[in-house]
Amino acid sequence: MKTRIITAGIAAALAIALIILGSFFTIVVTIALSLVSVILCGEYLSAKKLNKNMKVFIGSLIFAFLIPMLSNTQARYIPLFLYIFGMCVMAVVFHRTLSTEDMMFSLTGVTVITVSLSVLNILVWSDQKHAAFWIVFCLGVPWLADTAAYFAGSYFGKHKLCPDISPHKTVEGAIGGILVGTLSALLIGAIFKLIYGEVTIYYGVLLLIGFVNSIVSIFGDLIFSIIKRSCKIKDFGTIMPGHGGLLDRFDSVIFCIPVVYIFSQFFYLCL
Repeated sequence: MKTRIITAGIAAALAIALIILGSFFTIVVTIALSLVSVILCGEYLSAKKLNKNMKVFIGSLIFAFLIPMLSNTQARYIPLFLYIFGMCVMAVVFHRTLSTEDMMFSLTGVTVITVSLSVLNILVWSDQKHAAFWIVFCLGVPWLADTAAYFAGSYFGKHKLCPDISPHKTVEGAIGGILVGTLSALLIGAIFKLIYGEVTIYYGVLLLIGFVNSIVSIFGDLIFSIIKRSCKIKDFGTIMPGHGGLLDRFDSVIFCIPVVYIFSQFFYLCL
């Protein structure tokens, strides 16, 4: 528990530094997201030992960096198309050494991860004035929901949520996570109202997104738990002592970022 808390504190300090720098220099956010994308995809591919297939591994990591990096340019779709097409070509050319299962595993996971981080980059660049809000809101709600679920489950958990997938998750933990995640959306809005002053925060929309993303974060966590089970591993890595790999922290976030983007296209969150 102590190691987990210390690691979380260091990660929070780094995140705060990124948010502050990103508020003044948006390119810092883009570079950071591209580097995170490389780490996440590297851990994901290594889970299935695809790091030993250099053609797949190196090629995937190059595009994992380029897809978020170019997401705010007119060329945003080019690296994604090249990666998808390139993987399909490799599946044909190297069909004796690259199975269809490995190709689809790589293609699906890398695409989902990189597109999600690209969407966050698009949100930041589309509203640079409130860049910090978008970063904190997209990452904060699922992370706080996940943390609340962990502690609620530890202290009050009695009924298993999905024992075949994640034996430690409980119904009580999920309820605690949803409550805290929903309320955290309002808290984040209130904090940024104080910081920005003149900004208008649409609390009703934040409340709805907070509730939806608290649920989505649970499914994101479970989806990657299934992947870990299929790969017969406990964690995606060891980069974060007490937590596992970086992907073990981002699994609840990956599907939440697009949800925020979808809502932002139909409703105002902040103005």
